[in-house]
Amino acid sequence: MLEELAVGAQHRIPYVHIVVNNSYLGLIRQSQRGFEMDYEVSLAFENINAAGSASSGYGVDHVAVTQGLGCKALRVEDPELIGEGLRVAKGLMDEHQVPVVVEVILERVTNISMGIALDQINEFETLAQTPADAPSALSPMGELAAAK
Repeated sequence: MLEELAVGAQHRIPYVHIVVNNSYLGLIRQSQRGFEMDYEVSLAFENINAAGSASSGYGVDHVAVTQGLGCKALRVEDPELIGEGLRVAKGLMDEHQVPVVVEVILERVTNISMGIALDQINEFETLAQTPADAPSALSPMGELAAAK
């Protein structure tokens, strides 16, 4: 909930809060799939206050909302810059002693693995089975061990 950010600012509780923004209410959309629905889950709209932003069309400007609650925030739109964004967030957290939101912009429709327990996770896309299936930044554990 957003109010937890204001409480964190009020009591000067420094932590990094990551918001993954695909402009959808993704878990609600996924829950509707079983009923063949896709109803009122998109949060995408042209925000007149965020004109000119690279994330234009994603609706809510989480950076502006966060700053309005007395916290610091930054947006990451390039996956290659997530690590740098987290380093900047930690610096802001240490300097200002308030929560720092890192908004990461994702593709619009993303299915998230979910389930009622760790041993009962539903996967909506095929998982990587071989190193060729995995993103280039990842290596199977066997390859890491062999490299040492």
